[in-house]
Amino acid sequence: MFDSNTEVAQRATASRAETGAGAGAWFGLLILVVVTFFANVDRQMLVLVAELIRAEFHLADIQVGLLQGAGIALFAGAAAIPIGWLADRLDRRVVLALCILLWSAATAACGMATGFPTLFVASIGLGIGEAGLMPIIYGLLPDLFPARQRILANSVFALVNLLSAGAGMALGGMLIQGIDATHGAMPFGLGGTSTWRIAFFAVAVPAPLLMLMVAMIRPRHKHAERRSGTGNAPVSGPAAAEYFRAEMPMMIRFFGAIALINMAFAGVTSWMPVVAVRVFGATPATVGAGLGSAAMAGSIIGCAAGWLLARRLDTRLGVLAPLRVCEWGALGACVVSLGYLIAPSVLYVYLLFGAQFMCVVAGMIMFPGLMQSICPSHLRSRVAAIGVLATVLMQSVSPVAIGTISDRLHDTHAGLIWAIVAVSLSGFVAACLLMRSAANAVRLAIERYA
Repeated sequence: MFDSNTEVAQRATASRAETGAGAGAWFGLLILVVVTFFANVDRQMLVLVAELIRAEFHLADIQVGLLQGAGIALFAGAAAIPIGWLADRLDRRVVLALCILLWSAATAACGMATGFPTLFVASIGLGIGEAGLMPIIYGLLPDLFPARQRILANSVFALVNLLSAGAGMALGGMLIQGIDATHGAMPFGLGGTSTWRIAFFAVAVPAPLLMLMVAMIRPRHKHAERRSGTGNAPVSGPAAAEYFRAEMPMMIRFFGAIALINMAFAGVTSWMPVVAVRVFGATPATVGAGLGSAAMAGSIIGCAAGWLLARRLDTRLGVLAPLRVCEWGALGACVVSLGYLIAPSVLYVYLLFGAQFMCVVAGMIMFPGLMQSICPSHLRSRVAAIGVLATVLMQSVSPVAIGTISDRLHDTHAGLIWAIVAVSLSGFVAACLLMRSAANAVRLAIERYA
């Protein structure tokens, strides 16, 4: 069912590598977008039903934070490097299909949890399954598209991926609303099952179809710089150890800044649905629709604003223009965070959430291109995996930190909101400082490898 990547590479000719991507490449990109969308739906479901789970299992906020932080993020970080290593050596489609199977099975297991320990273990499986998504996909896109169309393919995928995060939340909210409306008429004895359990079962159902779709992807532009024509000789350019030894100081600052932005925003996206339900009395279904719509609108505006700003800065800053857009986006998100402290209603929370999404997306849309430009092409999957590792490790901190602070401020009005703002502000400010300090090293790396 899966063709060998090496065989595909051997069949590819130099002349075909220079032609534009055909319909098969765009169909493959569409499949990757669909897979990413359903991964976002599975991930957002745990966020949307967090308050329902907390009420049923009588969890403390720190336990909710552990489910959203350490389970999905921390263990995913540990799995990212070996999955990236496998993706550089095996058929990436096979590795991706196995990841889909794992995270879908773990999602269904969340619906069968009997308490915090079993739910925590299931969330770990969900995190490990999703850990390989970005390294595999950003390694697979160059196999689908020739070099001259790679930037376009990366941009399309990054845009749709960002939109799917909001769409996944909105779809999750609609699903919960539909389950609530038909709960009593559910077949197979599900009428007496909690809404959040049925929701987890439902979002796990598409897994077999997604795996079949991945098998339909046909890579055509296996870039020769990764391996020689025999598939055995090492590529030209610096070896992995040599590259990482030379560029580690730059990578620590660059990926550290990106990880801090994700940490700060992960705290907001993980806990703001809880704030809307607990503080403002909204239902999970309306929260999913409201925050999801705000996220999609913010993503669209942020993507357009980010690219326009980068083009405007290009003549003055050159290759550093995307990095400066990332910095300004983090600064804008930092300012928006303060607005949550004075939000008078859930509608204002939705508006602020959309504005913060706009700021973060405007900068983060630049990240894939920057990441692929600071390393040789044959190391992209491993470098991407390191970026995922740094990001998920930092992301695992914020939900737990917010839950801990919130428990300490339990008797304080809007203590949870204060905890969210404190963690997000620290992350965004630290990210801005790291990006400014990394600018020269990033510029030199781009000049060497891009």
